[in-house]
Amino acid sequence: MPVNRIVFALTNYRLFLDMKPPFRYFLSLLLLLAMAACGAEGKQYEAATSGMPAAGSAVESRTAAEPAAEPSPEVAAEEGGAGSTQSAAIPQVAQQIIREGQAAFETSDLKKTKTWIESLVRRHKAYTSSDEQYKGSDRIEQRMTLRIPADRFDAFLGDLEKGVTRFDSKSVTATDVTEEFIDVSQRLRVKKATEERYIALLAKAASVRDVLETEKYIGQVRAEIESLEGRLKYLRNRIGLSTLTLTFYQLKPEVQEFASRFGLAFSEGWNNFLSFLLGAIALWPFLIAGAAIVAGIRFVWKLRK
Repeated sequence: MPVNRIVFALTNYRLFLDMKPPFRYFLSLLLLLAMAACGAEGKQYEAATSGMPAAGSAVESRTAAEPAAEPSPEVAAEEGGAGSTQSAAIPQVAQQIIREGQAAFETSDLKKTKTWIESLVRRHKAYTSSDEQYKGSDRIEQRMTLRIPADRFDAFLGDLEKGVTRFDSKSVTATDVTEEFIDVSQRLRVKKATEERYIALLAKAASVRDVLETEKYIGQVRAEIESLEGRLKYLRNRIGLSTLTLTFYQLKPEVQEFASRFGLAFSEGWNNFLSFLLGAIALWPFLIAGAAIVAGIRFVWKLRK
């Protein structure tokens, strides 16, 4: 700003010369004072900036040398897991399928049928997870839940179909759990890495507070690990062993007798109806002739009237 004033004064030098002597002296004094003030400000600025560090000085080197703050074990483990997952391809996992089935049928001998099914269980290296029997008003029912190795499930069903004449119902379902299996496995791996980092920090803890805080986090991570391990174990069990629920029943003797007599009576009645229908069809010429005679008689009767 003082330099601008000086330039302004010099550009108006003619006006300065035209002023009266007192005014010229006064203005000259002001110009000298302004120049002195400008010089003093320059010296103060140089003195103030002379103490500042230059670029690339020791302050910068100390800042660069200071290590970055270490992230928490949970974040570091998750970032490490994410990085390794991105850098390395996710391991290929075969398709994970849970197969379940059910079948129901009638048998004439409940005991023999159960013995036969138990022989199939032994042959295919399966086992019976539950075996229940119910007695109703008209039947005795047996319900068995079998766990069969997945690679022998189809063979077991084939042997079962060979020994059963007719099924009341039969169904098989297959559920793909590959995505869930991979997800649980990856989460379990990350949680175990987090636990290892917390254990390493626990060994370096310098105070009781740090020890208690780290042990608290280790307990939380351990609970999550056990939950994921339980889920993974459950999936592996369901995938490796298919489930088949068999329901077979035997009607009580009195019900069987009534049912057989009722069926026989119905069958005989139907056969008699078919015999009558066939006999009526065999007499069709006589029926046509009778209808023609009746029509002729009625026509003659009308003409007489």
